[in-house]
Amino acid sequence: MEHHERAIARYVAEASADPSVLAVIVSGSVARGAERPDSDVDLYLVVTEERWDAAYAARRLMYTSPDGIGYDEGYFDIKLATLSYLSDAAERGDDPVRDSFASARVVFSRVPDLDDRLARVVEVPAAEWEDRVAGFVAQSRLHGGYFLPQAYEHGDPLLLAHAAVHLVTSAARALLAHNAVFFPGPKYLRARVAGLPRVPDGFGALLDAVIATPTPETAGALLEAVEAFVGDALPRDETLSRFVLDNELAWRYRTAPPEYS
Repeated sequence: MEHHERAIARYVAEASADPSVLAVIVSGSVARGAERPDSDVDLYLVVTEERWDAAYAARRLMYTSPDGIGYDEGYFDIKLATLSYLSDAAERGDDPVRDSFASARVVFSRVPDLDDRLARVVEVPAAEWEDRVAGFVAQSRLHGGYFLPQAYEHGDPLLLAHAAVHLVTSAARALLAHNAVFFPGPKYLRARVAGLPRVPDGFGALLDAVIATPTPETAGALLEAVEAFVGDALPRDETLSRFVLDNELAWRYRTAPPEYS
C-alpha cells in the first residue's frame, strides 16, 4: 500500500546515511503483498559486525519504532542482521528465519552480492526436505500413537494437551516438508497448510479435531492420514531411534529438536 511504501522510503533515507548500515530488507506481510492498512513494516537491518556486537551486548537485536512511520497504529518491526548472520542462516537457519527471507525485498544495499546471499538462505536440497518428512513422521507417531493415548488413559491433562499440540504441529510440518514449504511459525501454520497443493482430503479438519477433542480416535484419524500420505518416508522399525536421536540426544549432537528447526 502507498503509505507503507512512503514509510519505507523515509526509513531508508535516514538509515542509508549511517555507515554502519549495509542494507535494508523488507520482509513480512508488506513484502508478500498481504498487508492490511494498519500492518506494521517488518525490516531486516543488515549492519556491520561491530554494530551487531554492540546491540548484542545491549540486548537490542530486535526492536520496534514508530518514528517516521506516518500512519496510525503503525510501526517498524526491526531485526538486526549481518553478512555472517546471512551465511549462518544459509548453512543452518531454522524454517521461520528462512521463510522470512523467502519473499523479502531489498530496498537499500551497499552489498553487491546481497541478492545471491539471500537466495542461498532459502535453498534447501531435496534430500534435506525428505529427511525432514521422516523426522516429523517419527514425531507424529510417538505423540499421536503413544503419548496422547497414554495421557488419555491416565487422565493427565498436561500430557494430553502437550501431545495433542505436538502431534498436530508434527503432522502439519510433515506435510509442509513433503511440499517443500517452510514452517513460518505457529501463528501462520493453519493457513500455510490450507494453501498446500498436495495434502490429504480433509486434513485441516483432522488437525482441528485433535486440538478441539484430543482422544485416541481423533489422533488415530490424523495419524492414519499422515501414514497414508507420507508414512513411507520412515520405516516403522526406525521410528523410536529417530525420535530419540532428534529429541533426547539433541544435546549431545548439538542439533535443534525438530520443533525448533
